[in-house]
Amino acid sequence: MTITAAIVVGDLLRPEVGGRPGGNSRQTLWLWNAVKRQVQLAAKLPVERLTVVDAPDLCHHIEALRSPADADLYWASVHEALPADSAFADLVADRLRDRFCIGYELPPWLVKLLEAGDIPYVDLRLHPVRFMDDLLFAARASRPQAQAAMLAMAMPESEVIATAGLREAMCCYISAARVPENTLLVIGQRRFDATQIIDGDFFDAHRCAEEVHRLCGHYDGVVLKPHPLDRNHSLLEVAAAAPCGVLGVIADNTYRMMALPQITGILTVNSGVAYEAPYFGKRVHTLVSPRLRLTWRGAAPDPAAYVSLNDVVLTPDFWRAVLRPHVAVTPPDGMRLRPKPNRLRIAFDSFWNFQEIDTDRIPRRGEA
Repeated sequence: MTITAAIVVGDLLRPEVGGRPGGNSRQTLWLWNAVKRQVQLAAKLPVERLTVVDAPDLCHHIEALRSPADADLYWASVHEALPADSAFADLVADRLRDRFCIGYELPPWLVKLLEAGDIPYVDLRLHPVRFMDDLLFAARASRPQAQAAMLAMAMPESEVIATAGLREAMCCYISAARVPENTLLVIGQRRFDATQIIDGDFFDAHRCAEEVHRLCGHYDGVVLKPHPLDRNHSLLEVAAAAPCGVLGVIADNTYRMMALPQITGILTVNSGVAYEAPYFGKRVHTLVSPRLRLTWRGAAPDPAAYVSLNDVVLTPDFWRAVLRPHVAVTPPDGMRLRPKPNRLRIAFDSFWNFQEIDTDRIPRRGEA
């Protein structure tokens, strides 16, 4: 296959909050702006983007498939795979043919479409471990050579372990707990998020209330931590009704809570906190297996695993390595951005739960 361009694309079917198409457009545009110059330097390819704003025909087609009122449910129903006779799939495939696809959180239906068309891709997403000095990326490539090249650039997990110790040291030093020993921290998530799509529908914890209550019963206290953008997840409702020592809802910082020795367990559906909590020595209970399998520097190659990367993703050399199996690339130049804490957090405007422990605000003693 001759690659004529690179193209940045995300989940075209994800709806906005009001049900209109375009729920993934802002993130796709962010990634396009963040990497298009580096890709051009690496392979002299034009770098296109594909969102419903850029393709009105796709937007109209999506609007014909679903109404705003049932957009979320339709999205969930086709998240794993589109219907075999989907005209929408044909429209998308035509847009991606002869391209190298750079995905932002590629959904399963789009991965299957790319693989069926033998279209090479790399899937990029924000890494679930978010307490480092800056955000990380998780990346998976469709070709073994590109996957191996990314693994050679991966972060060592020991850096995560050391940083968790520093976060715990600081949080325990300035904090005093107001929860009993052996407390369970229940983590809420956004109800209408891709992580909550299970078997074509959104997860509902009421269906496993007995299991949730059993897990809560193993602890002497239970505290509920809502997601800041959605306070009403079913897991919190079910856990709040557990016949045990439910202490109530907290608005405190998640990392500061995980640093406390009184917090011994975490319960969530499949939040990114499930990846982070073991680094703080916490027992983790998930109701659904987390979606990503992560890998770090020095691990054996794993085509299904997402490689843990820092801001090397923003360098032309990264894109030279990823694109080399597919197109001619320019010579490497060894460029790395000067170290700067929070570069990606600032660029992506994503400070939730981190800002309060390491940048602008120092929690007062006794706030837990």
